[in-house]
Amino acid sequence: MQLDIECRDCLFNSQLKKVEREQKDGAKLAIFKNRVREICDTAPDGYCAPLLMRDIDRCHNEIFGCGIDYSREKSLFNKLLLNMEQALYARIISSADQIEEGLKFALTANYIDFARLSNLTEDSVKTVIKASESALIDKATLAKFNDKLKTAKTLCCLHDNCGEIVLDKILIRVIKNLYPQISVTSVVRGSAIINDVTLFDAEEVGLSEFAHVIGNGTGIPGTYVKEVTPEVIKLLTESDVVISKGLGNLETLYGEGYHAFYAFNCKCGHIAERFGLKLWSAGFVYE
Repeated sequence: MQLDIECRDCLFNSQLKKVEREQKDGAKLAIFKNRVREICDTAPDGYCAPLLMRDIDRCHNEIFGCGIDYSREKSLFNKLLLNMEQALYARIISSADQIEEGLKFALTANYIDFARLSNLTEDSVKTVIKASESALIDKATLAKFNDKLKTAKTLCCLHDNCGEIVLDKILIRVIKNLYPQISVTSVVRGSAIINDVTLFDAEEVGLSEFAHVIGNGTGIPGTYVKEVTPEVIKLLTESDVVISKGLGNLETLYGEGYHAFYAFNCKCGHIAERFGLKLWSAGFVYE
């Protein structure tokens, strides 16, 4: 999906704020700021936001000797949501429509995104839970999703952010309870980038208890088909159901010809306009 001017400014501001809080070398900060501004202003035609984020992280590594470190934020939000997991799971399985209720929480939890929102705190979890209660899922897309689950044998889930991964795990638990014949493969990032889920994070939240977990082979915060492993391409091509979580996966995968359900929080104006959604609403789109 084509890089939008909104993405350039958003990534520049969010990552600069993060680095300014944690790096105190004024000279290196000035170099980093200028380099990131140049990266954002000169992005090639055909670029998308996840590729830009990958380049910003590489720039940080060149200047400071490491990527931008979100390990503290990732661990914090994983633990916060894990503490709520059983209560949320019980609430979801007692609802009239378990799939819809699980989707509401999984979609809304995509709010936990440090590429878009640099000032998330523990209170952000309350925002997610409250928003989940009033989230609206597109009924036609939900019906198609349910129809596919009834006959599916394989499901591929492309995950996005930490914290959010716990709600993804709950949704997978719900699906496997209702459709035990479905084998689930979860795809996470191949290496650390922003607060996206890696194999380490997936293990931290116990995702492997309910799904076979693999890395996608890249440090891009999305599913960039030119660089992911052949195993991921095979999953995208052959899985009966594909769930793509978050905007990074949407921006890299949408329009590439794969049949997928895109599940995200509509955090960006250009995404809202593209899919006819309200800003900050729950997006559930089938391609």
